[in-house]
This record gives sequence, C-alpha cells and structure tokens, in this order.
Amino acid sequence: MSYKTSFGFASVAAIVIGLLVNHIAHQPLEVPEIEEIYWGKGDRPLHEDKTVRKFVINVSDDVLADLQHRLERTRFPDNFHGVHFEYGFGLDYMKELVSYWRDGYNWKQQQALLNSFDHYKTTIDGLEIHFVHVKPRLKPGQKAKPILLAHGWPGSFFEFYKVIPFLTDPLKHNGTEDDVFEAIVPSIPGFGFSQPASKPGLEDSATAVLYLKLMERLGFDSYYVQGGDHGSVIVSVMAMLNPRVVRGIHLNLFTGNTETAFLTKLLVGSVFPSLVGLSTEDYNKVYPLWDRFLWILSETGYLHMQATRPHTIGHGLVDSPVGMAAHILEKYSTWTNPTFAHLPDGGLGKHFTKDELLTTVMIYWVSGTVVSSIRLYRETISARKFPIISAAHSIPIEVPSAVADFPHEMFHTPKPWCRDRLRNMLQYTTMPRGGHFAALEVPDLFAQDIRDFARKAETFHSKAKEQT
Repeated sequence: MSYKTSFGFASVAAIVIGLLVNHIAHQPLEVPEIEEIYWGKGDRPLHEDKTVRKFVINVSDDVLADLQHRLERTRFPDNFHGVHFEYGFGLDYMKELVSYWRDGYNWKQQQALLNSFDHYKTTIDGLEIHFVHVKPRLKPGQKAKPILLAHGWPGSFFEFYKVIPFLTDPLKHNGTEDDVFEAIVPSIPGFGFSQPASKPGLEDSATAVLYLKLMERLGFDSYYVQGGDHGSVIVSVMAMLNPRVVRGIHLNLFTGNTETAFLTKLLVGSVFPSLVGLSTEDYNKVYPLWDRFLWILSETGYLHMQATRPHTIGHGLVDSPVGMAAHILEKYSTWTNPTFAHLPDGGLGKHFTKDELLTTVMIYWVSGTVVSSIRLYRETISARKFPIISAAHSIPIEVPSAVADFPHEMFHTPKPWCRDRLRNMLQYTTMPRGGHFAALEVPDLFAQDIRDFARKAETFHSKAKEQT
C-alpha cells in the first residue's frame, strides 16, 4: 500500500470515527444523582449546627517555633552543576528561599494580611467549611453581583487575594459602579482551614454539592461562579446540578467535552484542522501531539503519585517544610511559563514575591492539610467516582459561560471545542499573558475578564426575561 493510499485511508477513517463519536457525544445525557453523604465522624446527627461563625487565623507560637527548628536543621540534597529547575526545584534557589523563610519572612505580618478580609466557618454535612466573604460598600439602591471563586491544588483562598479588591471595589481599580461584586472564596475540604473528610470519597463533585449548600445557607439564590484547576470542575458540576442558581460560569481552565470526543478531535484535527474548527493559531497550540504529550508527561508525575499513593508521599510532605515547599512551589515555576525551568530561580521572582510563595506554603503547613489536599486526586480519579466526573466533562452547560485562555496554561481548548459543552458561551478571551495561577499572577487581566463577562451575562438574562 502506497504512502498516499495509507494517508487517504487514515484520513477517511479519522473522519468516519470523528462523525460517529461526535454523534454519540451529542446524545442527551442525564444529570447523575450524587449521593448525600455525611463526611464527619460517625453518623449524621438529627440536628446540625447551621450557624455561620466568624473565624480569625491565629497560629500559635509553638507551631512557629517548631517550624523554625525544622528550617534550621534542613538537610539539602545534592545537585548537578549548572542545573536549575530542569530536574525539579533548584537547589541554589531553595537555599536562598529557606534562608529568607528562616530569617526574613514574617508570618505575623502575613497573618494580618490574611485576616484583612473577613473569614468564616460553617458546618455542612459534618465538615467545618472555611470561607472568605468580602462584602462591598454599596450606595443606597446599589446591588452587588455575588460570585463564588473556587481554587484548586496547590492553590488556596489566598490565590484570589489580589483579585478581590478589583471585584469588590471597582472604582479604585479601573472599573465602574456596575462592576461591583460580593466575593465568596471557600477552601476545599481538606485544604487550609476547611476540615478534611473523615470518610473516603470526597472529590470534586462532592465539593460542588457542599458549595451549593454553602451559598444557599448564605442566602444566595442567584450568583456567578469562577474556577480553574480543580475549581473549574467544581463550578462546572455546580452549574450542571443546579443551573437555576448559577447565573454564569467563568473558567480559566477548560478541558473540553467527553474524553472520547476530545481525543477524536485531536485525531481528525491533525489531518484536517478546519474540519474540527481549528484556526492556524489553535493548531500551533495543540500540535504536534507528540511534543505536547512529552511536555504534559514531564509535568504530571505528581498527579500519578497523588492519584494512587497520596499517603506515601504525604509522610514526607507533612514532616518537612522544605520538602513541602519544593513539591508545591515547583508548580509555580513551569506552570507559569514552561521556559522558566532553565532560569536559576525557576522564574518564580518574575511574577511572585517570596512572601506570596511562602504564605501559600504556610497555609498548608500551619493547618496540617497537605496530605488531605493531595488526597483529592485519589478520590477524584477513583473508579468509584469516575461516572460522576465523566458526566461533569460531558453534560452540556446551558448557563451563560466564559473561558479565559491564558497562553501558558497547561491545556489549551480551542474555542469551537468549548462550544460543544458550553452551549451559551458568551465570551472566549485569548489572554496576552499569564499561566496556571492567573489570579495571583495577572489579577488585573483576570478580574477585567470576569467584569466583561458579567456585563454580557446580565444582558443575556435581561433579553431572556423580555422573551418570557
């Protein structure tokens, strides 16, 4: 068989498979029922405390003294000459970071910064859920748009601290009175100051249920949601389960539709890009597939470990602050820009301060939640939960939606592929800069994209109301 004949056969096969899978993928799907589970210890009580309690972060001196002792006794690994972040977190920069952590970093100042916004806790399904709640100052008659901001791993509520002022005080941040939001930023159970589950099985969809209950408890019956990383799955499930209350969904990481349909598009697009709606720019971001595969493989070793044996690696992380810092902060290097691996500091100093990086780590350290946080991968990828997560990547989302496509995000989903699931996508922004931790890296761009989307969503709802 000649090369041209083989190529032609492969092309026809790709088209046929693509059309078949596309047909299957667009068949009506039912929203799965998610089991109501009591995640606390023992059985569900007859009555659960539903009060919302003010919470103040206050780490004891004993915890800080223990940390200081561990930092002073750090045992560093060896390294190759001239190697920076190509093999993982660089030794020279880690020594510099530990020196600052030990002698220059001031947790009390950072704790005061964290407490500058109001924190609360409330018990839902047996777990104390922590959240930040920032209410704007409003003029008489003025209304704010509620928005829930959902973090992922290895982020936390702190990831949104530079975004919150843009949303809640827009007049001081190049916005208008119509751009004002009321921000709610919960911590995923087992992250930071949210209590870990006492039973196996709490993954992204279960977190979505807890967040829906949280917003209901706070009295919101219509609100926006925003998420990236695990947060994108969580808020997508929220929109899937209860589109009546989700007024709009904004995502800065969107991995497409059903896994099979996505892979088929990759296959067909490699031969006939225009057939699956790819522009030249999209094609260059997605292909060549082998290069993309190798890069993703090099960046996801952590995922396999956390999705299979989180407790094994957890013994080291929970016992060593430097080990934990290396595991977490390495992601802030190459996930911000893959070329940063060749820089002496991993490029960490280009967009983040040492205080920001260490405060991100400290939230995990002082709360003792690093193991429960990485366990989220084991729970989410568990075969027991796969049908629910698969549905979260399959069932169309009808509420108004937006995607912010940052150039250095790990995954790029072309605009036409987003529309397969986001049936009312009002906005797709190709961002000029930014990576995985966009809210912390480029808060101005991040917040402005949310504002722009909310204006379009409000117009969408107004027109829909006029037609009814």
